Amino acid sequence: MKPKIKTETVLTILKILAWIAFFGFAIQTTMYIISYIISFINPKGTWFAFDNLNLYGLKEQNFLKYTLTVVLLVVLTALKANIWYQATRIIQNIKIQSPFTMEITRRLEKISYFLLYIWILGYIGSTFSFWLTNQNEIAKSLHEGLSSKEFLFMAGLLFIVSQIFKRGVELQSENDLTV
Repeated sequence: MKPKIKTETVLTILKILAWIAFFGFAIQTTMYIISYIISFINPKGTWFAFDNLNLYGLKEQNFLKYTLTVVLLVVLTALKANIWYQATRIIQNIKIQSPFTMEITRRLEKISYFLLYIWILGYIGSTFSFWLTNQNEIAKSLHEGLSSKEFLFMAGLLFIVSQIFKRGVELQSENDLTV
């Protein structure tokens, strides 16, 4: 028989994975910012090697559109980093004996709102990049990278989970009052 994995072990593994995801998105956000700054000194700095995305043509044709594209990429990756940071806080603060707390509920709601913001910005960015692609100003890889359909689904799902947690907090406090 296989031994059961303890909940604490699973939470520890999830916490490590959440920190890795957080640092990954934080590094990606920083790389976008650094590449943008370097692009003023060296035009080849518009190539984002980690995304295989070259915005040199866009920068040469229209600096404002280039700047808007980079700002959009920075905001999206920063929001994703924030989501994973919130996840680390949830895992760190959750108590197995009484998991239903208002703090956990608030963080879950906050994450669902961030996911909704990502979906909205991703949709705007996807539409913007599609428009740029039609004008032959940017690579199609940007359009594919800004796809955000799954974030709307995740936002709705997590919002439902946060409402279940909220009800769990209410029931837990009612039980504490009756005991």
